Amino acid sequence: MLICFLSMIDTEEDRDKFIMIYNKYKSLLFYVANNILADPSLSEDVVHQAFIKIIENLDKIENINCHKTKSYIVTIVKHCAINIYNYRKRHLEVPYDEFHDTIADNIEFQEDMGNLAYAVAKLPVIYKTVLTLKFVHNYSNQEIANELEITEATVRKRIERAKLKVQEILDMESV
Repeated sequence: MLICFLSMIDTEEDRDKFIMIYNKYKSLLFYVANNILADPSLSEDVVHQAFIKIIENLDKIENINCHKTKSYIVTIVKHCAINIYNYRKRHLEVPYDEFHDTIADNIEFQEDMGNLAYAVAKLPVIYKTVLTLKFVHNYSNQEIANELEITEATVRKRIERAKLKVQEILDMESV
């Protein structure tokens, strides 16, 4: 990759400067980029992008070993990495298979809910009422018992029987 970068530089003096920068800072730049992105492959791309920016601004670098140069180069790679990070955050790609599976699961869930609603609608009123209070309105068994003026044991038994009847209806419909 170094050869590609060197082909972008005109003078021999600038090439030598860049080779020294490349050898001295490539590991540090990768480390900084990978800390931001947590993706080694993407971090390599960011480091390459940073080196291109360094080449474009090579005239701004005077002393390779000074702290100012190190800060400047690290700042470039940080900005490149943050730009990629923000772009990925905004344009999160969902793989086709995952997207397709999510849609299929959603359709299946909606069909199941439709079948369940159909089965509940076919129940006798005493079972439909306790199921509605329990699972739609989130009443406790005690609250249902108070509302319907029956015992809590009766509520539990009606819920149990309602679930069995719903299962029977669903089994009969699927045959």
